[in-house]
Amino acid sequence: MPKKADSPNISLIKQAVLTKQANKRQATSATKTRGMVAGGGKKPWKQKGTGRARAGSSTSPVWVGGGRAFGPNSDRNYKTRLPKRMQKAAFAELLTLNKDRIKAVPSLAMKEMKTKSALELLKKHGLEGRILLVTEAMQPELIIATNNLKNVSVVVANELSIAHFIDDGTVVMEQAVFDKYFPSSKAPAKKAAEQPVAETAKETK
Repeated sequence: MPKKADSPNISLIKQAVLTKQANKRQATSATKTRGMVAGGGKKPWKQKGTGRARAGSSTSPVWVGGGRAFGPNSDRNYKTRLPKRMQKAAFAELLTLNKDRIKAVPSLAMKEMKTKSALELLKKHGLEGRILLVTEAMQPELIIATNNLKNVSVVVANELSIAHFIDDGTVVMEQAVFDKYFPSSKAPAKKAAEQPVAETAKETK
């Protein structure tokens, strides 16, 4: 079924999110094969004449304490690749999809590295719950002041990625960052500011 022109490309966003999560995954789970477990040097009993099932080694996967036949191992690589053009398109789609929970503020700069000051800043802008603060440049004061706030994260604009939008919550951007990602949002205000100048020019003529 073809996608409508004005609807977000959900499949592309999903593909980008899964790629991001897969690349963060580490192959830390591992089990021992029959060649790794201890023992198995001697045949448990002779091949015939005992009435038991034949056995060649105590490290066999069918034995208790034996190796694992098809278990996970640390050699597995979960990394996948998504073309840069698709990554940029998915990020743009995700921004448009989450525009309702993105808020712009003039500045997030702080003078003091105190949690109390950070709480006052959030209260000033009416922010509650899970919050992602996006700054134009690195702000050590803001990062240190929000370290004790579990629901608050800080990221610089050039490090913003799809992974930051996975969790629900409010995204707060500095005005300069917001204008960079949503340039059309500031266009009407610019036209409105230019209109009176044009009208006064007509009146003088």
